[in-house]
Amino acid sequence: MNSKTKKKIISSTLLCTMCAYTLPVLAYTKDETVYSKMDSKGEKYQTIVSTHIENSGELELIRDMSDLINIENTNGDEEFTQEGNSLIWKAEKKDIYYQGESQKDLPITCSVSYQLDGKEVKAEEILGKTGHVKITIQYVNKEEHMVDINGMQQKMYTPFVVVAGTVLPNDKNKNIEISNGKVMNDGSKAIVMGIALPGLQESLHVKNSEIEVPNNIEINMDSTDFELGNIITFVTPKVLEEKDLSIFNELDEIYGQVNTLQSASNQIQEGSQTLANGTNQLASGTKNLKEGTNVAYNGARQIKEEVTKAKNQLTNDKSEALNQNTLNAIRGQAKQAATLSDKQKTQIGSQAETVAMQAIQNQKKAIGEKAATQATSQVAGIALTQTQKQQIIASVKKGLEANTNYKALPAEQKAIVLQFSQNSAITAAETTAKQTAKQVAKQVANQTAQSVAEQVAGNVANQTAQTVAQTTAQQVAQKTSTTIAKQVANQVKVTAENKIATQMNTLGQGLNQLTDGLNSLNQGANILDSGANELNQGASTLAQGVKTFNEDGMKKICHYVNGDLRDMSKRVEKLTELSKQYDNFTMLNGGNGGNVKFVMIMDAIKKQENNDNSKEEAIFPSQKVEERKEK
Repeated sequence: MNSKTKKKIISSTLLCTMCAYTLPVLAYTKDETVYSKMDSKGEKYQTIVSTHIENSGELELIRDMSDLINIENTNGDEEFTQEGNSLIWKAEKKDIYYQGESQKDLPITCSVSYQLDGKEVKAEEILGKTGHVKITIQYVNKEEHMVDINGMQQKMYTPFVVVAGTVLPNDKNKNIEISNGKVMNDGSKAIVMGIALPGLQESLHVKNSEIEVPNNIEINMDSTDFELGNIITFVTPKVLEEKDLSIFNELDEIYGQVNTLQSASNQIQEGSQTLANGTNQLASGTKNLKEGTNVAYNGARQIKEEVTKAKNQLTNDKSEALNQNTLNAIRGQAKQAATLSDKQKTQIGSQAETVAMQAIQNQKKAIGEKAATQATSQVAGIALTQTQKQQIIASVKKGLEANTNYKALPAEQKAIVLQFSQNSAITAAETTAKQTAKQVAKQVANQTAQSVAEQVAGNVANQTAQTVAQTTAQQVAQKTSTTIAKQVANQVKVTAENKIATQMNTLGQGLNQLTDGLNSLNQGANILDSGANELNQGASTLAQGVKTFNEDGMKKICHYVNGDLRDMSKRVEKLTELSKQYDNFTMLNGGNGGNVKFVMIMDAIKKQENNDNSKEEAIFPSQKVEERKEK
């Protein structure tokens, strides 16, 4: 069989399997688009199904069936209830758009192999290499059926048309070829498109020597620093209407079916345009992400700089905890609190006067020594009154509350400082008063008894004891209160500053990690934005390539249609039935019509920063209602 005859047979087969049919008018029609993400070996790892229920019957309630999980309304606020696989939508005469995740296997699977200079290699091994590259995409049809063909059970497959394509840059690839397809080059890049019909050869029951219906696609090229973008595969079942089966009896009229073939090709073109619209939305989203991460990074860096500046100021602060005004206030309050009461003054004076009068009766020395001993014994029991203690407590509290550093302390530390300062002031005042009274009484009694006559001894001892006791008590109280206040305040300041410095150091370390992370995220967002734009350009180019293939390729295929296919009419009739039966991927409520198509997106093989070879995030474009209505 010559090449021209083979082309005619292949063209006729394509026509038989790709022409669309019109569904009858039903209450509603369920249109499913199955998006599946695959790794570089062709293994599926995520599947999302986008569903459009066309409510042609304007139903208030739509009873639907679906085995999807995580179902959500994607274009409206219509609610639904679910019981098992049964869904009831409150449609209110509107169309319903929803999507969900599927765990089912696809009806068409694929495996991808790579060769470099004739040697089979893994995807990660060929990345960045130079040489002759061969990529083979093998498709397998899983929709197997046993059907009756002229009284015999024969194995046949649901007919699927597989169209796969990708974009290759010319600066890294030369001599590009693809089997069962076409290479379109605009000078900077090449769009390669290929067609496969897995299972069709077995279904038509033709031998390889007679015709070879392709179930794989091969791409060959000479590459430098090899990389590969996404390979997009579009899969759909295509059939003839029953009235068109008469084509096998009137092969001369085959060219009249060009419009039907063109309609099927238009659906493929529509699918590639849908993909291009989705990648355009992705590019817009990554742009917004890039702008947001840049703002977050700049803000975190500014906060980090301010924290470092505040920490340095706190660490280098050498000022006193209490200012001079506060110290003066504490001295004044201590002086006031240390003032002896009239009762205390009278008590001290009377004791000194009594001792002096007794000394007159003896010798001066004996009188002085005895007076001193008695005076010392008498004043040992002198203590501050409760009122004086309260005055000292109030004085210390007022002085501390005037201090700025004391105000900044936590409540528990304020209480500790206040209690310590008050107890120290009271103890110092009492000790000073007792010691002063003893010293003064002894000195006055002794000197007065020896130097003056008995007629003035009592008055001098009284006056002197009161004056000296008062002056000494105030001086000691002032000195003690300011010294203790400065020591306590400075100790509290150092403790607080050290604690705050430690906390700010911890905060600074956290901010360093935050800014480093945001910087990495910012760089990643820039890379993602660049990749999304590249993908969008590639998808747009692919859509244009499909359009070119549709207009320049499929029309020419129609002209190749020739040959005798009458012997295959029964098989084609069964293929038509199988194609009609495959009207959904998930589930379909009985009595309603459905359509289904598949978009498989294979991961790109490209160099990634940080050796991150994780799977790409699946891209599942969604359409707006207005866009769908236009179609």
